[in-house]
Amino acid sequence: MHVAIQGEKGSFHDQVAKQQFGNDVSIIPASTFSGVFNALDSDTADMAVVAVENSLYGSINEVLDLLEAHPYPIIGEVFLRIEQQLISLPGATAENITKIYSHPVALAQCEAYLDTHFPKAERIEYHDTAASVEFIKKLGDPTIAAIAGRTAATLHGLPILAENIEDNKANFTRFLIISKQADPSIETNKTSLLVTTDHTPGALSRVLFTLAENDVNLTKLQSRPIIGQPWKYRFYLDIEVSGKDLEEIISLIQKDGSSITVLGSYVAASL
Repeated sequence: MHVAIQGEKGSFHDQVAKQQFGNDVSIIPASTFSGVFNALDSDTADMAVVAVENSLYGSINEVLDLLEAHPYPIIGEVFLRIEQQLISLPGATAENITKIYSHPVALAQCEAYLDTHFPKAERIEYHDTAASVEFIKKLGDPTIAAIAGRTAATLHGLPILAENIEDNKANFTRFLIISKQADPSIETNKTSLLVTTDHTPGALSRVLFTLAENDVNLTKLQSRPIIGQPWKYRFYLDIEVSGKDLEEIISLIQKDGSSITVLGSYVAASL
């Protein structure tokens, strides 16, 4: 099996892919989320793992948009506790660090720590946490460090200068498992939808009322702009329903004038 991920081996995406599919899975790394979906388009990958939101940083809007643009269903979700490590070259000291590389989300997750302990160090955004570790290893400069997971430090044989430097320990990322096609034999209990209302007063509230009236738990609601239609929005929803109950809910919402795209039904993950 070939699984596309955003980032390199040793990244959190890589960790989730191997957790889900085993250590022998063939990883197809991509530097961008678009590249992940392109791997599915070209049949280079059979499955994909993409982060969609972080408990501190919020949603990754690019992924929400790509889910709509590509016809591949969500078949699962994973919550991963994110522990960020400050990784350096052998012999490096905290006093000498002048630059710190990492993915912008990882830098944001460690902002308070960096403000306190490395206020003068330049923070440089890189496309992937694990790739930033590989990059500083190639540079061979002991004044440069990277922020990534413990797996990346082990993979590249570099020491951890400071452990678990994320500002909030309740730091979780939600990853989605994407497939070329869904398996209808799997019993599911959660569904991701895109809802486009008819843009009349109270349209969204009527959608939410329909869910509440039918005892459907809404776990996520986020608006996204409709490209080419200024100030009009569609809505990303996660709801705890699937199967025939989902079909009934969709029918009720559509009767009220809204259109719906089902992004996938899957088994809800737990922390």
